Amino acid sequence: MRVEVRLFATLVDFLPPHGRDGVVQLEVPDGSTVAEVTCRLGIPADVARVVLVNGRDVEPEQRLAMQDVVTIFPPLAGGGPATGQASRGRVVSLATLGSASVAHSALARSMTESISAPTSKATPLQ
Repeated sequence: MRVEVRLFATLVDFLPPHGRDGVVQLEVPDGSTVAEVTCRLGIPADVARVVLVNGRDVEPEQRLAMQDVVTIFPPLAGGGPATGQASRGRVVSLATLGSASVAHSALARSMTESISAPTSKATPLQ
């Protein structure tokens, strides 16, 4: 099955040679997960990232369907909730970023609205 993967900021370095402008179409086996796609791209497991599938926050175990759009970008801000250390070694879920549902939904809405498919007129942040 074919899925579209969009990489942003520092993750653009993991784009395969046939990708362009931060976007690549990948053929993956039916039932592939987000974790399998990130592994296939060579994104190390210890690199923190935010992953959306079709504009929705997902966990690494999320199974993909044909024509899904997987958007992957580094966290918007560094630091753990209490330690101030950078988040590494996990996929950052929007659900873990805040306990207030209003703040969570506003953040999710803002992130979803601000992410659009890169085009010839827009390039991923570098």
